[in-house]
Amino acid sequence: MSADTAKPDGLEAVRDRFRHAENVKRLPRKLPDRAARLVDSIAFAHDLRPVLDHEYTVKGWLNRDSVSVVFGKANVGKSFWAVDLAHAVHQGHTWAGRKTNPGPVLYVAAEGGALFNNRLAAVGARFMVLQAPVAMAGRNSDAQALSQAVAHLAEAHGPFALIIFDTLARVMGGADENAAPDIGTLMRGMDLIRSQSRAHVMLIHHSGKDAAKGARGHSSLRAAVDTEIELTKGDNGQRMARATKQRDLPSGAEDIFELEVVTLGQDQDGDPVTSCRIKRPPPTERRLF
Repeated sequence: MSADTAKPDGLEAVRDRFRHAENVKRLPRKLPDRAARLVDSIAFAHDLRPVLDHEYTVKGWLNRDSVSVVFGKANVGKSFWAVDLAHAVHQGHTWAGRKTNPGPVLYVAAEGGALFNNRLAAVGARFMVLQAPVAMAGRNSDAQALSQAVAHLAEAHGPFALIIFDTLARVMGGADENAAPDIGTLMRGMDLIRSQSRAHVMLIHHSGKDAAKGARGHSSLRAAVDTEIELTKGDNGQRMARATKQRDLPSGAEDIFELEVVTLGQDQDGDPVTSCRIKRPPPTERRLF
């Protein structure tokens, strides 16, 4: 029998060996520790089972142990929407008609401004808020320190369900959101928080000059996150949040809402002090989208 004739038989023998194998076998030969750990992590596909249940923060929108970016133009209501989400998750309320998996929430209000407290008061928020400069990228990143702080709080209050950074620009720590290496350091910081807390980690961000091109900054951000949500506003005041990317969930989920003015009290001159909260119109009154 020629060599050419023997090759297919040999190849078929190799295929047969794998086809009928019940598990991955390690030979007696000594392997370096790292290589041995990798071998132990390899399994045949037929031994892996489909994942039917998963931990979510908001069912159909946000999974636990994942990262999202929420973006839109200025004054579209991103922070009001994020506060509403944080409040629902912390309280365990249904949010936009979806189930939530409740747990502690941390809102990093890096761009909150002087009146951010009013937004919290408008919904009766009870979640945790960090109002201090935080750098999650660059050489002086606070990612490790914040991860340790979250772990410390989790021991007392339970595992976090949601951690929000508002906004991406304010936690860049002087790094450039248009540079891929700097976005890389930001995402390493987000991944550290995510992996240590197993919470859903959300970044609030802005649209670019051309809204059709998506979020501002380097395109590697979109590739790195599990979920991308865009907020838009219509001429009649109604707004929409839409999931434009989902790594492990169906995309296209929509939340149509309005901003409802809430009077909080009076200032020193007796004039009303107001803020806003999210209001969701019934389906028959959704006129924009």
